[in-house]
Amino acid sequence: MTRLALVCGLLVVAASPASADDGQSASPDEISGLSSTSSSIGPASGLAPISIVEGPGIKVGEGTVLHPIIGLETGFVSNAFYEDTNPRATGILRLVAQVATASLSPDRLATPASDAEIAENTGSLQYRASLRLSYDFYLSGNDSLQEQGGLGVGALFRGTIRPQSTWSFRYLENFERVIRATNFESPSRTNRDINRLQLGIQFAPQGRTLSALLHYENLIDFFEDEDQRFANRMHNTVGFTLNWRFRPVTVFFGEVTQGFFSGLGAASTKISSFPLTVATGVQTLLSLKTSIVGRVGYTNGFYSSGPNYSAVLGGLQFGYRYSETGRFTLMYEYLHQDSINANFYRDHAIKAQLEQQFAPFLLTVEPEFRIRQYQGVSMVIPGPDIRDDVILAVTAGLRYNFRKSLAAIAEYRLSSVQTDYMSAGDDPSYVRHEAVLGVRAAL
Repeated sequence: MTRLALVCGLLVVAASPASADDGQSASPDEISGLSSTSSSIGPASGLAPISIVEGPGIKVGEGTVLHPIIGLETGFVSNAFYEDTNPRATGILRLVAQVATASLSPDRLATPASDAEIAENTGSLQYRASLRLSYDFYLSGNDSLQEQGGLGVGALFRGTIRPQSTWSFRYLENFERVIRATNFESPSRTNRDINRLQLGIQFAPQGRTLSALLHYENLIDFFEDEDQRFANRMHNTVGFTLNWRFRPVTVFFGEVTQGFFSGLGAASTKISSFPLTVATGVQTLLSLKTSIVGRVGYTNGFYSSGPNYSAVLGGLQFGYRYSETGRFTLMYEYLHQDSINANFYRDHAIKAQLEQQFAPFLLTVEPEFRIRQYQGVSMVIPGPDIRDDVILAVTAGLRYNFRKSLAAIAEYRLSSVQTDYMSAGDDPSYVRHEAVLGVRAAL
């Protein structure tokens, strides 16, 4: 029953294309600095990251300053156990904290006399490190609900060695402990430890239109409960990315990645696979207010047994800055990914984001819609081999900065998974609402 509870209870909360629920591999853009890793530490990612405030910090050495941040949230969760019927609601109290440090950026250094001095002053090492903690208390008289609280952890260390040189070395280490309830009938939880390591060697000559990145990623996905470790897995991926700057605002890119995915530990039953991806794309500005990013390619899972995928991949993102204080982004993506619930899943994903500032307020709205199909479910649990889901998520947040070191937040999250899949009479569909109010303060 424990394995059934895990597979039926650990559903996709469609909060991010890189949701921790299925541990998707990160893009090599993360290590090249073109995008950032997810900073969510569960139970769900929010719109207001803890780092929205900044204080003077605490100096602990020459050139080293720690930036502590603390926060408090309280609110309401409508469906603590992600159940399809008779959802159990509860109040929630969440304590959050972060401490971070980083190398000095050029704008914080003394103003040099020339661009050459800027490059020299940035030093041979640029880095950022942070430790993020959150602790959830479920405010209920029900013992089962009270036991679902816990400590979420996130630790990030990323940087570049010799950032101004033709050859540079880039690294990223990101650890997350994700807290998640299974269901009311199960005495255990699906708490997971997810660790991602990225290493890269970049070739980027000054003044040249071509640059390249050779990169490696290791992903470890580990379930803490001994009875759930049949889902443990490890991903190793190597890849090569080539960029060509055609014009000042246009970059063409091509990439190839080869994965080596397997189970982790003697208890794991995860099917091995060797996913190959070949893709090309373009990033450009259509005007001063509009941008577009497109990507197309081919991918094959090469699973050692059970269902496999061999398909095109693609995505298109359109961005429009309609005012100096507002931006709208719309994205579509077609993808295949390894899954803990099956061999793999296929997504048609549509996501939008609206950011609007009404000083001193900042409003953010992120709706997301996915049509998902899992294949190879029977490789994990007896039952139907294919599962079709319709996933809807909406996250909305409002932030008010009293000053640079103090802010108030209000957030609402809707998560809905509707599926035709049934196993042993269990329906893993659910609808979940979460609303919180909180404050952030920096020292």
